[in-house]
Amino acid sequence: MIANNKVKCWEIFKCNELECPAFHSENLNCWLFTGTHCRNEIQGKFIDKVEMCINCQIFVKNMDSGAMVKTCEIFNEQVREYRRIVDERDRELENMSMELALSMSEVFEALKRIASGDPSVRITEKSDIDLISRLKHLINLTAEEIGEIVEQSHEFAISLAEYFDVLHRVSKGDLRARVTGISNIELLESLKGVTNSTIKSIDREISERKSAVRQLRKIEALKSSILRTIPHAVVGLTREKIFFANEGLKKVFGWNPEEVIGQSPEILCRNIKDYEKICKQIHSALNKSKLFTGEFVFRRKDGRDIVCTVSASTIEQKTKDNRIVLVYEDITERKQAEKELKNSREQLRFLSAYLHSAIEQERKFIAREMHDELGQLFTVLNIDLAWLLRKIRTNHKPLRMKIQSMKEMVESGIKTIQKVSTELRPGLLDHLGLTAAIEWHTKEILKDKGIKYTLELNTPDELFIDRDISTSIFRIYQEALTNIIRHSCATLVNISMKKETGNIVLEVSDNGKGITKEQIENAKSYGLTGIRERVYLLGGTLKIAGKPGRGTTLKVKIPLIKKIEGYSTIRKRINEVLNI
Repeated sequence: MIANNKVKCWEIFKCNELECPAFHSENLNCWLFTGTHCRNEIQGKFIDKVEMCINCQIFVKNMDSGAMVKTCEIFNEQVREYRRIVDERDRELENMSMELALSMSEVFEALKRIASGDPSVRITEKSDIDLISRLKHLINLTAEEIGEIVEQSHEFAISLAEYFDVLHRVSKGDLRARVTGISNIELLESLKGVTNSTIKSIDREISERKSAVRQLRKIEALKSSILRTIPHAVVGLTREKIFFANEGLKKVFGWNPEEVIGQSPEILCRNIKDYEKICKQIHSALNKSKLFTGEFVFRRKDGRDIVCTVSASTIEQKTKDNRIVLVYEDITERKQAEKELKNSREQLRFLSAYLHSAIEQERKFIAREMHDELGQLFTVLNIDLAWLLRKIRTNHKPLRMKIQSMKEMVESGIKTIQKVSTELRPGLLDHLGLTAAIEWHTKEILKDKGIKYTLELNTPDELFIDRDISTSIFRIYQEALTNIIRHSCATLVNISMKKETGNIVLEVSDNGKGITKEQIENAKSYGLTGIRERVYLLGGTLKIAGKPGRGTTLKVKIPLIKKIEGYSTIRKRINEVLNI
């Protein structure tokens, strides 16, 4: 009955631990086994896990008289084993205590000798106790290190005495003094190197300072020499008073330097109003940046007004005295030259405009005369030759052939006259407008050149475009197309013209080799120069850009109403000259 109530621990706990000795043996008295795996833990002997097993339901259900006997036997056996282990440990502790006492006595004696100043002491390091062996080794190591420290202390004392002696000599001005002693201590050697290096640096710095003082004196002398030789007037201000001036002041303003020292710079201005205006601009600019440059009118000592470029700079970053240096450069003659150059350019532009207009008028006249006079003459001659050809008998073959040849030559001449007159002044430009003229010219000039093109012309109100503007844009386009044919090696040209916010915009681009910056800026590029002048006279803008191997783009923007100042006057004068 009791046997039937016994249970298997692995079934109750559902552990199935194959490594558990109780599971492996299938013995129900699992508490008797050493190293069981109950509760996911590995237990020791029964004596170690007795408390856990007595409270276990497996122990209660499986315990019987036989199991009790076996449990008692195992428990007694394990108790005897523990007693044996304890006895062995007691003997080991007794031996260890004796050795520890002897070793500690030896250690204390060694420490006493070390403390009394005898670092040469050494003790035997051999011991069965590892801790004692390490302690003895530590004592010997300490004694050895203390010995080295004592030796190093002596060496430190000797070396420091040398260092203090060298530093004393240096403080007296002997910068040739050096630490020369050799030491086995790395720190002392490093200190020697640092000390000698510091002395060398001090020597070098003092030499450099002496040299700098000499150079500073030379610079001061050079500065004085430069100030004397500068052709401009150089003036120093402090608290709005002149405290120095160079000889250039006399050349620019006619004042001797000594005459203006202590004076206000107002003495160089035409009046107090000019002076205050100039001061306000200079101080306002210097508060934002270190340098100011401007042009003002001043008055010389003799009363003559001059134009000067004034360069101003603060002498110091921050100063309560407002110390400023001013350089006055007399540019009166330069300004006069610039004015004359500007007038000359305007005259050249007037001449250019006159020549352009005159050429156009002359072309128009020649084209009309060729078309009307020569055209009529050749047409009549052609009619007469045709009449003569009809009157001659058919049997006069040589004569008829000669007349036919003359007739063909006359017809060729008529075509040549038409071509030349059209090139001189396209009739389409006057009769059908700019768009038709550009379309016709593009077809005529590109038809035998192997260059493809696209046209995008969008000027719906071109009838209201000024005649001069139409002519100029057509001539600009002619020159652009001519340059493409001559220089670009292009296979495609894109032409567009459109009206854009009160302007007419012409853009011509190609896929050629691309114009270079040098070619654009070349003064001998007369075609581009002509384009620039035409655009300038009409108050427009011109942009030319080229990329190597990717072509060139020319963009012209011409205002339809507002022209540059003076253009109407120029046109009026041209019309007067041409009696138009």
